[in-house]
Amino acid sequence: MTDLPILPAAPKLHHVGIIQPDMEAAEAFMALFNHEEDYRGYVEAFECWCIFLKAPAGTAAVELVVPTGGPLMKFNRGAGGLHHYAFETPDIRAVQKALAERDVRMLEDEPVQGAGNFLCNFVHPVSTRGVIIEYVQPLG
Repeated sequence: MTDLPILPAAPKLHHVGIIQPDMEAAEAFMALFNHEEDYRGYVEAFECWCIFLKAPAGTAAVELVVPTGGPLMKFNRGAGGLHHYAFETPDIRAVQKALAERDVRMLEDEPVQGAGNFLCNFVHPVSTRGVIIEYVQPLG
């Protein structure tokens, strides 16, 4: 047995990210499933627009990710698709520290400002056999 800090057993799902190849595809996705936009923001660190869709109270949101450059443009050979699951945490740096103690690295050394009022960072997919996991710390 080890004395490593324990991560939350069942963290709250904050959102699911779906990459769209362009804004037209994002608009078509919203129309197809009758979704309404809640808010959007640009994340310079990841070179993408993030469009959060309205979700019923207490449920996880859907985030449409529209890359403007960088590696996300090539995700799924440019076709887009399901990209990540984001879990909410009250302390993203504590999660990063606990993961680092297990030799699990994050994509960024420090959390970045997300498209909304939150900090975020991704577990490097090498550690999860390709499943992309994001941690989100709401601010304020």
